[in-house]
Amino acid sequence: MISTAAMYRTLMPAMLVCMAMVFSCTMKPSVTIADADNGTRVEIKSGEILAVRLSAQLGTGFGWKVVAAGKNLEQKGEPQQAAKEGQRPGASDYQVFTFKAVEKGESELKLQYIEGWKKDAKPLRDFAVTVMVK
Repeated sequence: MISTAAMYRTLMPAMLVCMAMVFSCTMKPSVTIADADNGTRVEIKSGEILAVRLSAQLGTGFGWKVVAAGKNLEQKGEPQQAAKEGQRPGASDYQVFTFKAVEKGESELKLQYIEGWKKDAKPLRDFAVTVMVK
């Protein structure tokens, strides 16, 4: 029979991991930008969260990849996949990247829509914004 102390030692790390996952997923972005914001300038405050939500048809082998972010933005986790309303199988989705503004300054955030598994693949699309952290 397992003692209560042994049970806590076993379950506590798993509970802490689950809690960390829940809190990391609940970060609400201060600013969300999308495909239409390509080539624009975005201003956010230090400590705020920037979400980049871009159309992607992930079943094709293409996906968005961050190619430049600057030192004032820190990517938080892996990009998430979000379905479009009324989506049918095989239709395009969104890829959502989140960044935390960690330092004041200006930088260019660049992403490319590319077949990441191919060497020397040419991007199908580019996305770039200038991010000003105040």
